Amino acid sequence: MSETMISTATSAGSPDPADDLVAMRDRIRFYRARAEQLQYALDHRIPIEQAKGILAERYQIGIDAAFELLRSFCRNNNMKIHDVARTLIEQPSEGHRRVPC
Repeated sequence: MSETMISTATSAGSPDPADDLVAMRDRIRFYRARAEQLQYALDHRIPIEQAKGILAERYQIGIDAAFELLRSFCRNNNMKIHDVARTLIEQPSEGHRRVPC
C-alpha cells in the first residue's frame, strides 16, 4: 500500500490505523491490569480458604464459622487476614490451643 493510498483513505473518512493501534494498546493495558488484579485476588484468596478448612476441621465448625473466627481474631489483634492464614497454613500444628477472639 502506498502513502498516497493511505492519505487518501484517511482523508476520505476511513478510520486512521494509528487510532486503532492506540485503542488496541489501551485495551491491552486495561485487560493486563485486570488480569493482574484477579491474579492478586486469587493468590490471596487461596490461603484464606485453606485456613478456613483447617479451622473448620480443628474446631469441628462450619466454614462460615471458621471464617468468622479467623476474621474476629485478625480484627482483635490488628492483623491482616492473609498473613494469619499463611501462618496457619505454614505452621498448622502450633495453633492447636484455643485462641481467644
